[in-house]
Amino acid sequence: MQLHGKHDRHRDFTGHTLSPNPDELTLRATALAVERAEKALKDGQLLTPGEALALAGTSEARKDETLYSIARAVAWETGANPDEVLARLGAAFPEMT
Repeated sequence: MQLHGKHDRHRDFTGHTLSPNPDELTLRATALAVERAEKALKDGQLLTPGEALALAGTSEARKDETLYSIARAVAWETGANPDEVLARLGAAFPEMT
């Protein structure tokens, strides 16, 4: 979203406003999530939300990842805010949102 020529930090697909000064935990969790998303993308196992919806309920979908599933897992493991991790992951992979 753009207002009067200024960009805000709002991520359209999450509705979450990114913190301008993330804490160390968020930065570590985001780095881990980006690493996992890059691997899933390289392995052909990263789905867009539309692809995940189309495959929902199939056994094929269980082996694949979405940005949401990666962010949720990393946040659970690290104790980071899942909304913040997902928004930052979406910013790193806008084509997958």
